Amino acid sequence: MKRACIQTEVLVIGSGAAGLRAACAAREAGAEVLLVSKGRTAQSGGTYYSVAELGAFNVPDGALDPTDSPEVFYRDIMDAALGMADPRLARLVAEEAELARDYLEQCGMSFRKNPDGTYMCYQGCFSTKPRSHIVENHFKPVCAALGRRVADDGIRCMDGLTVTNLLVRDGVCCGAFATAEGTLYALLAKAVVLAVGGGSTIFTRNMYPDDISGDGYAMGSRAGARITNMEFVQIGLGLAKPKVNLLGPQLWEALPRLTNGRHEPFIGKYAPSSLSEEEIVAAKYKHFPFSSRDISKYVEIAVENEIRSGGATESGNVYLDFLHTDFEALFRDPESLLAPMWPLTYQRFLEMGLDLYKDKIEIACFAHAVNGGVKIDENALSSLPGLYAAGEVASGPHGADRLGGNMMVTCQVFGRRAGLAAAEAAKKTALVEAAPSLYEQEEAFLAGLGMYAEEETGEMIRTLRRTCDKTLMVVRDEAGLTECLHTIDTLDAQLGRNTCDFSAARLEAALRLKNMLTTARLVASAALERRESRGSHYRSDYPQISKETMERGF
Repeated sequence: MKRACIQTEVLVIGSGAAGLRAACAAREAGAEVLLVSKGRTAQSGGTYYSVAELGAFNVPDGALDPTDSPEVFYRDIMDAALGMADPRLARLVAEEAELARDYLEQCGMSFRKNPDGTYMCYQGCFSTKPRSHIVENHFKPVCAALGRRVADDGIRCMDGLTVTNLLVRDGVCCGAFATAEGTLYALLAKAVVLAVGGGSTIFTRNMYPDDISGDGYAMGSRAGARITNMEFVQIGLGLAKPKVNLLGPQLWEALPRLTNGRHEPFIGKYAPSSLSEEEIVAAKYKHFPFSSRDISKYVEIAVENEIRSGGATESGNVYLDFLHTDFEALFRDPESLLAPMWPLTYQRFLEMGLDLYKDKIEIACFAHAVNGGVKIDENALSSLPGLYAAGEVASGPHGADRLGGNMMVTCQVFGRRAGLAAAEAAKKTALVEAAPSLYEQEEAFLAGLGMYAEEETGEMIRTLRRTCDKTLMVVRDEAGLTECLHTIDTLDAQLGRNTCDFSAARLEAALRLKNMLTTARLVASAALERRESRGSHYRSDYPQISKETMERGF
């Protein structure tokens, strides 16, 4: 493998919402910036991947309810977190959300507005106020707006680079290694911002593109950065065919009916007899993700168990329909959350060939965002000097549950803070020397991956996913989590045993598997350690939340 060296002041890894914002902030602060991406800048990754008709962006500006405020927003974040968020970071999100919205608008992005020019908003998951501002076509407009700013600012971008590890010398992060077309690059920097997204692709059913493979959690862990809250993975119900699409919480206001592959109701089989199916379904309108905090948990528990027990459709899903819903009466209700959102939602499904007035749709549980990751402080600095993190890869702004519409806000708030802090740190830091010894340890790591043919690596990934589906999805217990960790260990050992001819494709596949294994181990280990049910983490053998808050770092 050839060797090459590139130097910069601030290295930003990842070109989604958080990475783009960090690059802009660092450049505006006067730093030389290099933005590297596995895919195409501003056109790849989790931000660019649309799984809904709209994206939500929380701003407590009182656009729809004048009683909203940053303080109310802060309390909502902390109530959803159930003791697992950093209060300092939550307060920054609440106080700087409006600033983040204004910057996006300055970059040319538009939020959906009412005919009178006011912002159109709705009440998102776990929120007490309607503050979710609407971005049409999910978050592609965020990428487009920030991508234009990156181009206008003349920020250097390198696409198609697979970052393999962070470069650490004397306990300080001073760059990263990356590969492309048979070359190993040492990307030397005075400060590094990690913004490579999440890792929900460890599950077969997920709402992410395949290039999001837990790289940031794995690289951060290998470099020695502190990782927290990995047990809190958002799982939610989504359309399963003809394509994946998130089912927004407002849809549950219409009290949809769920039936199995034989068109039979099934929720009652998995819920206490004291609860009616209508009560359980009605509770879902409060939040899209699964949460152990209320009776809506029996919806996802029932869906998962019914599919596993053989009650699924031919495609392995269950049915949901609104055939009995009186939409006219529902839309006459001035308090309806669904009414203003229905035109967008209905049209989205119609474009996929589904008429929500007439058709039964097939749904299943899907993995969505991870609420944990690299622990950061107010300036997005990790426990590893020189390393900053922002976006889904970072931990602290969220907790056991996360407000719908908060992930994109935190990408902007802490993307900006990471870029500014990294630029400031770069003024006081010297670059490491590009000595040959820099490459040797990384070359040994890559050689130790034991690259298999791509089809063999693919089968190992499928094995990992099947195990995570079974043991880590909605219902967890000690036996399943122990089985999961055993499978991870077995696959990791197998990955390291093979020695075949090197190729770029085999290296990329092997690294992807390695990072997925590391991410799955972080999730399973944290879930095994947390012997309680809290928010998105549900242990069937410990179904209650602990009376004593088992905080893991906050």
